Order: sequence, then C-alpha cells, then structure tokens
Amino acid sequence: MKTRFKPHIVAMRRYQTSTGRDLVEGLRLDRNERVCNASNSVLDALWKEMPPSILHVTPDMGVLYDAIAAHEGVPRDHLYLTQGITEGIRFIYETLTNPGDNVVVLDPTYPMYQVYAELFQLEHRRFGYGQDHKPDFQTLADAIDDRTAVVAIANPNLPIESALTVDQIRGIAARCKERDIVLVVDEAYHHFGAETAKGLIGEFDNLVVMRMISQPQNITYLNKTRSLVETNAFSMQAALFALKHASLMTDHVGEVKAGAACLQAGLDELGVPWHGGEYTNGLMIFLRSNAEASDAVAFMRERKIYIRGAFEPPYDTCIRASLGDPASMQSFLSAGLPGRGPLAAQSRNENPHRHARRPRRDPSAVRRIGLHTAHRRNLGWQSDPGHSGVR
Repeated sequence: MKTRFKPHIVAMRRYQTSTGRDLVEGLRLDRNERVCNASNSVLDALWKEMPPSILHVTPDMGVLYDAIAAHEGVPRDHLYLTQGITEGIRFIYETLTNPGDNVVVLDPTYPMYQVYAELFQLEHRRFGYGQDHKPDFQTLADAIDDRTAVVAIANPNLPIESALTVDQIRGIAARCKERDIVLVVDEAYHHFGAETAKGLIGEFDNLVVMRMISQPQNITYLNKTRSLVETNAFSMQAALFALKHASLMTDHVGEVKAGAACLQAGLDELGVPWHGGEYTNGLMIFLRSNAEASDAVAFMRERKIYIRGAFEPPYDTCIRASLGDPASMQSFLSAGLPGRGPLAAQSRNENPHRHARRPRRDPSAVRRIGLHTAHRRNLGWQSDPGHSGVR
C-alpha cells in the first residue's frame, strides 16, 4: 500500500489541535468556542424540537436551505452548505485551483489554509500586517502574479483582529476580477460587528463569501464535487433551532462584549498591552518574550485554563484568549495575571509591544448583531470557529 502514497502528502505535517482538555471543569479559551455552556432550559427546548428519528435518518437539507435563504435574504441557489468553513476552504482549493498555482492569504490566520494548499500542491503565499495591526495591501499586491488562483481574506480575522470595510473589499474584488482571481472572504465572525461582503455577490462573479454565498453558476459548479448529504440530521436541527431563536445569539454576543470589557480593564490595570475584542471573540495579549508566552500557556493549563500561544514571529511573544462572560474573564485574570507566575504585571514601558492598539468599543455593536451560533464553523453555513482549525 505504501507504494500508493503520494510523496507530497507524505511530506506534510498533520495539523492537530491540543488534546486532553477537561471539558467539564476546564475554562476553554483556546479554540474560539463559546466559553459558557448553554443553559439547561435552552438544551431542553432544543431537544424537544428534535424528531424521534433524529439519530438514524438522512436529513432533508432543503428545509435548512430554505431557512437560511430566508434569514440571509438571498436566493436558495446562492447557497452552498458545508461542514464548517474548513470544508469550504477545501472545496474551493480542490475545484478552483490547479497544482502549481498559488493562493494568497492574509496571515496569520487559520492553519487549514496552508494545510489545503499543501494537499492540493499549491504555493501558499502570505500578506500580513503593518504596525497598526491593519492589513498591508502593498504586500498583497506584491504577492499576486499570473499563477495566483485565489486570494483569501478572513474578515474579521484572528488571531490578529482586523476588519475591512465593504468598500475595501469591493476594491480588492475588482482588482482580482481583472486578473481572473477568485476572492474568498471568510466571514466566520462578522456578526460580532464587522461589515459583510454579502451585498457584493451580485456585483462580482469571482466572489465567494464564506458563509458560502456566491453567484448561482459558481454554486452549480461546486455542487458537482460535494458529498451526498451536507451534514447530519442532528446538526441540521440544531441549525434550524438557532435560526428560529436568533435572540439567543444576540444575547451571547452581548455577553462576549461585556466579558471583553472586563478582561481589557483588568489587563489595563496590570499594564499588559492587548489587541482585539471589537470584531471577534478573541483577544491577543502581548507579553515580554516567547519564553514568557510559552510558560503562560503551560501555567494556565496546569490550572485547567486553556489558552493559545507560541505564534510565529512577530507575534511569538503573544498569547490569545477566547472571550466569554465577565465571570469567566475574571477567572482567567485571577489565575495568573495579578502579579504572580509567568503573567506577572509589567510596565508598559518595558514591553516591546507597547504600541498595541486598544480598539474603541461601540456600544451599539451588540444591537447590530444578527445570528451567530456559538460554533459557526461546524455547520458550514456556518457555525463556529473551530474552523475546525483554530485561529
């Protein structure tokens, strides 16, 4: 059998998220998941809407397509459902690129963009950020050439939070169209406050908005390669429940915004720079060294608090925490930030990242939020940050 192994796959490194988390008592701040569990009343209501056949039937996906089309205000033939944006990335790369092409991706971002580039033998090119934590569009222009098949931008993005306006996306889409390049806009977190590019679909036939919305001819093409059924019956019913009870998600976003304010205030008291919390459910925290960041991850893990760290330079001195309700954020602060352990308070004057931006928080942002399931990437139209990789 080994003679059948493809050399480029043999050379790949499997990407895995960390294992061994305590999912009962642990504080899960490492994967952009919903930090607080759903209430028993919500779970009871969800279960009551599950049909008796839920565990052993193939779902009728047309019901979900219709519900999403109505919620999003787009025709059904503009939708393509996947098991998370991760699967969406795979389908885009598999069907719209050829070996030897390159894909240009805003980075740092979700690791699966690079994993699938390697799988389909594409050159993974990156464009990054300036010192103000905003995308550097000159590096994007420099990265594009005649072999560029796809430009992918998460909007908003993590772990370095950034958000583009619709006008900025329109400009990028226009330049990509001139060169026959597909523009993928990954909107996993847009309901936290960023603008959506959904309204540009009719204007650009080279645009895919990953909540998987695009022009009908693109959807027809993509559908030819998909599996027989987009998801399982339980996930479909959960998505229908989320659409029916969208106020639950509005409340959740408000909870996250309140938790962000709590954590940001606590870090300010310690003199620890941070960035994020305005457009996403994650906060980047700037420490003094890579060693301190690595120690912080281990220190927290011993206390069953799970965070992300060990990013590539220039963010290798950072840790990232998912945002939850104020009580969860206070638990995180109390565990290691108040002047002890590897997260000891530090003077902002001593920190090389003292330029880190503090976003202005817009109190009206919560009112702008629509449906955002706790795990927008797991359903593909989408449900969660699991991506299923983790930003």
